[in-house]
Amino acid sequence: MLSTLASFVCAAYSPKGINIKTIPELRWHLFCKHRAESDKLPPTLGVLKQHILRVHVQTRVWAQAAIALQDPQLDPLQNGYFRDSVGMKPTTTEVLPAPKAIIEMVQCRFKSNCSSGRCSCRANDLACTDMCHCSSQCQNDDDSHAVMDESVDDDA
Repeated sequence: MLSTLASFVCAAYSPKGINIKTIPELRWHLFCKHRAESDKLPPTLGVLKQHILRVHVQTRVWAQAAIALQDPQLDPLQNGYFRDSVGMKPTTTEVLPAPKAIIEMVQCRFKSNCSSGRCSCRANDLACTDMCHCSSQCQNDDDSHAVMDESVDDDA
């Protein structure tokens, strides 16, 4: 199923006249040739796999919504979800969206403290780097992430 959906994604995102069969090749082509921003690239295979798992759980629930004696449900924690202190949340991917060196080169152009979702680094759940244009009062750098991680560890 993953390979069929990956083929569909390639067909949907490929420019006219380009026949690319794998998602990694397509992402690389779009990034290099079209300077596509990360939010305009197709999902990675890791993201697509997790999405398929979550959709499978959801369709099983919906398919049995009108049935009095339902079949046992799939365990969401084994199918695209994880539990945190707030409740269950979707697992977006189990692999990095790009090589670590590229992720470290990401830079925001936000001129404030990066505490809002308007900061592209924060919006992508990344820490701001030295290449970012934010102020020295950044609330999304490695130091602030370390403080947040320590406070989470203290709560456990």
